Amino acid sequence: MTKEKLEVPVFFASDKNYVPYLTVAVKSLVNKASNDNDYKIYILSSDLKESDIEEIKQCEKENVEIAIVDVNEKIKDIKDKVALRDYYSVSIYFRLFIPSLFPQYEKAVYLDSDIVLNSDIANLYKTEIGTNYVAAILDETVFSSEDFTYYVNGALGVTEKQYFNSGVLVMNLKKFRDNEIEDDFYNWVNNLQFGSVAPDQDYLNCICKDQVTYMPLGWNKMPLGSDLSDEELYLIHYNMFFKPWKYENTMFDKYFWDVAKTTKFYDFIKSQQQNYTDEQKEHDKVALENLIKMAYDIANSDKNYRNVVGDKQKRKK
Repeated sequence: MTKEKLEVPVFFASDKNYVPYLTVAVKSLVNKASNDNDYKIYILSSDLKESDIEEIKQCEKENVEIAIVDVNEKIKDIKDKVALRDYYSVSIYFRLFIPSLFPQYEKAVYLDSDIVLNSDIANLYKTEIGTNYVAAILDETVFSSEDFTYYVNGALGVTEKQYFNSGVLVMNLKKFRDNEIEDDFYNWVNNLQFGSVAPDQDYLNCICKDQVTYMPLGWNKMPLGSDLSDEELYLIHYNMFFKPWKYENTMFDKYFWDVAKTTKFYDFIKSQQQNYTDEQKEHDKVALENLIKMAYDIANSDKNYRNVVGDKQKRKK
């Protein structure tokens, strides 16, 4: 009797400007996908064109299916209200719509588009979440920085030993639906006014506090801090300003370029790096300095999550 294959649903969120890097991420996932499973990859977007879709779908194979999901209807009432920065777009909020858009799934993986897989994503999907909201990985940017540690403790009431990065998640979709988290998010956007450095990530950390299954750092390793062996390095996340398509000699860039070379975007991506100017690099430096200043200001403000909402919010179990 043939054993039924495991279906592994994986979600990305992207806008049209990120298609080259998204393609690298998807290709890396497909490269490591086991023939023992079926993979359903969904790209959440509001502006992808047919030409973008065709290129990404070139990554498909017999047991890997790729589909584009239009989320314009979901964001039409909030896209002018949500906070944005120069290093992210409205697409950061799309992961919050997965539970309602896909009621057929009780669990799914969400991945940011600036990642490369070095292991089969099914191994992460198989994580037992239990009654927790998510399985996630501590945010290395936060726990390795006194500035951001100060922020999450002061502004959110979440410690650096709890604060996870929302770029790699195994989501308990049923629990999100049962506790109406999407409606709760709309309430945050429409009715609650307070500062936030990473709005979607901060929101998830506050909602999911004490209901998180923590995974090894190798499932969301950022290009900073200590190195990991290849056997421990399951997924590289080129987050914030650590982009190999902007900077030469980025930590772990070999994994990115090995996959990028196999896509039609390689020449374009390489030219992005070669033409990244000193002025743009200075802009990144100033943006990081401003982000740190903002973090301190919000942590010390009366208008932060801890002071505006804090214990007044009844946390859903």
